[in-house]
Amino acid sequence: MAADPRTSALRSIAADISWARTPNRSERTEAARKASPKSLDYWIAKTRDEGIVRPEDILAAAQNAYRAHMREMSLKAAATRRANAELQRKPALRRTA
Repeated sequence: MAADPRTSALRSIAADISWARTPNRSERTEAARKASPKSLDYWIAKTRDEGIVRPEDILAAAQNAYRAHMREMSLKAAATRRANAELQRKPALRRTA
């Protein structure tokens, strides 16, 4: 079901007003940044929750987990670029009447 354009516009206005009234943008977004896989805090919490690594090794394990995640993302991006390049090389299918 498509959203009503007026509702969408009103929500955008409300979001802009909310951000305009935010005195500290960094503080407002801090929780989301820490919960992001791009944050080392995320990997520290995840490693700690798994309970496999000794407490003194959590930081090193979290750094390794972060690097592994970023390398996985890099491989996925490369595969996507290859697939997109292959699609660009193929001639467009033409419809015949």
